[in-house]
Amino acid sequence: MLHGKVLMDFVDATMTSNAEEADDIRVQLVSLIGEAGVVDAAAVMAMFQLNTRAADAAGIVVEDRTVSGRNKVAALFGFDVRPEGIAP
Repeated sequence: MLHGKVLMDFVDATMTSNAEEADDIRVQLVSLIGEAGVVDAAAVMAMFQLNTRAADAAGIVVEDRTVSGRNKVAALFGFDVRPEGIAP
């Protein structure tokens, strides 16, 4: 993948509460793939979020690793921990 590292950094940065870090990575990504590319990358991330919520709604069992990750993100943003990892 040509810009895989920066794309992965973009995903990680969007999952942080550090707006400055997220903005820095976004600017780097715009310089590499352009604004339309960043919009496409954000759309792909949004679809993964949608798929996760759909799986939750359907009652699909969430893996322990996913529960842990969701709860870590929730803690960053001040949300309550969800024992089953179900998205709010």
